[in-house]
Order: sequence, then C-alpha cells, then structure tokens
Amino acid sequence: MKKLQILFVAVLAISMLGAGYAISLVTQTIHPCTVSVVVRYGNGPIKAYWDYDQNEPVLSIDFGTVVQDDSAYRGFYVFNENATYYSLVDWSSDIGVQTGAKITDRFTPDIHSYELGPGASVWVLYWIDVAPNTPVGPYTWTLNLGVV
Repeated sequence: MKKLQILFVAVLAISMLGAGYAISLVTQTIHPCTVSVVVRYGNGPIKAYWDYDQNEPVLSIDFGTVVQDDSAYRGFYVFNENATYYSLVDWSSDIGVQTGAKITDRFTPDIHSYELGPGASVWVLYWIDVAPNTPVGPYTWTLNLGVV
C-alpha cells in the first residue's frame, strides 16, 4: 500500500509540474504589430505585379499581424516593361526611419542592381524581420522600386 501511495504522489507531482508549464506557455505575452507597406515606382519601366499576367499591380503590401522576433514575406513578380532595352532594378525603403530600425527588409533574390532583359520578369520574395524588442504598434513605410 505504501508503494502505491508513493507512486500516486509521484504521478500527481509530475502532472502538476506539467500543468504549470503548460499554463506558463499559454499565458506568455505575445506582442503583435500590424505592418503595411506603400509601393512607389521611380521613372522607368520597372513595375511589380502579384500575377504573371500583369493584371494586378503591387500598390501596397499588407503583412497583417506579425509578432516580435519573427519574419514574414510576400512574393510577387518584378517586370521590365520595356520590350527593347535591358533595365537595372533597384530598390530602397524608409523602413529604418519609420520603425526605429526595429524592423528590417530584404529581397530574395537580392535585386539591387539586378539586370532584367527586355520584357523579362523575376519572381521575388520581399522579407521583413521583426526584432525581439520591437514596440507594439502599427508600422507603415514606403518601398521604392525603380531603375538605377
């Protein structure tokens, strides 16, 4: 009987520890941020579209809700709309100013000075990385796409 009581107490203790750990995970605070990006185009033939058929231009990018210490991306096509000449793609954003450098952005593949042939396109992923200590709040910045 004594062994059964000890076994019961041990199982109960393990169960309580597991329940306490599960509760700590459930009550852990997550700090969401809402993120949207306005897309502007420079002079030249470089334009971005959600679809390959060039029916849906990328005018803004909505990342929705993201959490601290996370990454998110959206994919779209970047086109050289000039049918005769090669064009160099370039991009910039004011993300550092708008987010206090708590959120960073990048492209895969890297399209800084990326050369696109006449009428050619490239599928890209536009990434954001949210720092662990990013304050809660909505964030908006401008992404500039254009030619070098």
